[in-house]
Amino acid sequence: MAATSSRQRQVIGPEKFMKRVVVCLLLCGALPPVAHAQDAVAAFRRSMVNAAMGMGAGHIPNTPATPQAPQDNGGVTLQKTLTYRPMDNALGHASLMGISLGMSALEATAQLRQACQADPSIRTETLRTSYKGVDMETQSYPSMLSCQRNGDAINVSLAPPVMGGIVIKIERSVDYPAINAPGYDALKGELVTRYNAHLPSLYNASAVTALYALKDGTVTEKAHGDPVAFSPSSDPRASVTQAWMQIAVDVVPQNPSAVSHLSIAIEDIGAVQTITAEVIKQLNAAVDAKLAHNTVKPAL
Repeated sequence: MAATSSRQRQVIGPEKFMKRVVVCLLLCGALPPVAHAQDAVAAFRRSMVNAAMGMGAGHIPNTPATPQAPQDNGGVTLQKTLTYRPMDNALGHASLMGISLGMSALEATAQLRQACQADPSIRTETLRTSYKGVDMETQSYPSMLSCQRNGDAINVSLAPPVMGGIVIKIERSVDYPAINAPGYDALKGELVTRYNAHLPSLYNASAVTALYALKDGTVTEKAHGDPVAFSPSSDPRASVTQAWMQIAVDVVPQNPSAVSHLSIAIEDIGAVQTITAEVIKQLNAAVDAKLAHNTVKPAL
């Protein structure tokens, strides 16, 4: 795949993408932690950051898309307690390669298999925390589907079992050869038709726009807009934003009528915030249950 600008690697780069997913997927709850939950959040940060660093260095387990029972690690089996609420707006109706937010993992796998003419790779995660001094982890679960074909790569992030493993984030990156590239004007028109997204004027052979679905249901657009971080403590926009989509385009500098690279990312951060609180709740409950049945007496 051809090199892309630093701004586009921020949008779709696989290593940065995995770090954001692993670090933020279950760390950025909408509700502030209380009492001992502070321990859980801190432990999540430590374990997820370490996992993300390993992924950035290439230590990402890839397994075939054939369903296999994960090895029992003795961890907590997360229970499905949440139902995804689809958005009735441009972002809720948007799809990338036929994949949309809230879609099941099986449906997403079928779409990726059709697009890439091969089974997607599956990446699994185990979530760990420490609460009241007790280390606790979950059973492994599929966290990402990925595939690539002819310079067209896509990563699909899946929710933990508490929300049934549905799609919560999609990122697509496409590189086009200069000899066979789509026209820039034609792409601009297609983006308006499909997503009601409007690219601004080119600057340094690039154009970026972002759509934001707010929690009141309205959708706004901002030229040169960037993604919204998960946690309201690090990004105030997170408290009012349900989802975001960013579109970045590069053109051939010597031929600005031709597109050289396209990146599109979409994520439901409102769902991530809800998932975060529920996972911490279930892990903390598992610790409390073990402590309640502790019958060990001091040997004096």
